[in-house]
Amino acid sequence: MRLEGSRQNGSTLLSVLFIILVLAGLMAGLATLSGQSSQKLVYEVLALKSRLAAESVLEQQVFLLLDDIHASAAVPTKVGGCDGDVSVSEPSTAAGVTQVNVIAKGTCNTGQLTVIRNIEVEVIDE
Repeated sequence: MRLEGSRQNGSTLLSVLFIILVLAGLMAGLATLSGQSSQKLVYEVLALKSRLAAESVLEQQVFLLLDDIHASAAVPTKVGGCDGDVSVSEPSTAAGVTQVNVIAKGTCNTGQLTVIRNIEVEVIDE
């Protein structure tokens, strides 16, 4: 009888080791998914901040251009730790309508990840 009991103890030990290995694998998978989710969240936050920086400089530049279509002073700015920059094309006039293209760029950099968002609009003065 003693031999049968020790055989059962051995199979229980193998079952416990198998369960521990399966649980360890599941935990490793969950840790990987959690890390990927966190990284995606950081990217989304940086994308939003860079877009807001671009929109900020764009609105400032458009406001200046609506006052004077030939004003081409760039308005760099910092929003939430991100850089915003704008470039304005030379005014072109055709049929009494003056038009300029404005390209705003928002850049967020964390050292490991850089996110850039561009927004382009046309300003027309009749």
